[in-house]
Amino acid sequence: MNEVCRGSFKLIQELLKQNRQELDSALVRSMQETQFTGMEGEPLPYRLNDDWIITCLMFLCFFLLYYALNRKRKYLYQHLKRFFTHKKRSNLFDDPIEPSLLSSFTLTGTACILGGICLYDYFLETNPLLLAFTSHHLLLAIYILSIIALIIGKWGLYRFTNEIFFDKEQNDSWTTSYFDLIIATGFLLFPTILLIVFFNLSFFLAQTLVLATLLITKLLLFYKCIRNFFNHFHGILHLILYFCTLEIVPDLLLWKGIIYVNKIVI
Repeated sequence: MNEVCRGSFKLIQELLKQNRQELDSALVRSMQETQFTGMEGEPLPYRLNDDWIITCLMFLCFFLLYYALNRKRKYLYQHLKRFFTHKKRSNLFDDPIEPSLLSSFTLTGTACILGGICLYDYFLETNPLLLAFTSHHLLLAIYILSIIALIIGKWGLYRFTNEIFFDKEQNDSWTTSYFDLIIATGFLLFPTILLIVFFNLSFFLAQTLVLATLLITKLLLFYKCIRNFFNHFHGILHLILYFCTLEIVPDLLLWKGIIYVNKIVI
């Protein structure tokens, strides 16, 4: 009787072992079949409006510009009026300009962010290999910091040069006009960048609008340079030398530097 029980127990164990092996093999086959079924999908192309960092920066710029237009309208109007008027000496009857360093700082930062996004979009279109080798957010940070470094570098060059050749009132007027134009560039660039990010504006049209904006600001800065420093015809050669050296050459150096950095990254 004991031998019969032992034989039956062994038979049951063998059957359970065989059943478990069949279940394991069936599970392995099912996993292998599901792994190789279907077609491999293609990754979606990178778009600016899918990047949460770009979206957050655009919302930040929008709120800063809206705050400036809503709360600092008088401040902006005073600076716009002062830009197109030229007086060698200040007058007691002039409307005092409300000092607002915080507004100037935030609006200048807004212009730097928009300029960095513009460079980011341009190089992603013209050099797609950057996406394969570098983090998107690192590239964006490099471009924004490059714009900030350019503005601070130009401001330092202007201060150093103007302290040597011009008086204090001319220097202060030029510094104010310089940062006013940077702020105005931010206001002019915002609609274009908005269309690029959220409405997929064509690359050619976007490039044309950005270049037109930069050309307008350079012409206005050239006009202010004439009115502020070189009022006489005999100073035209000095004007060309001054403007090209301190305004155009740093832009070209920045452009060459960014292209060089992109090549190193790739």
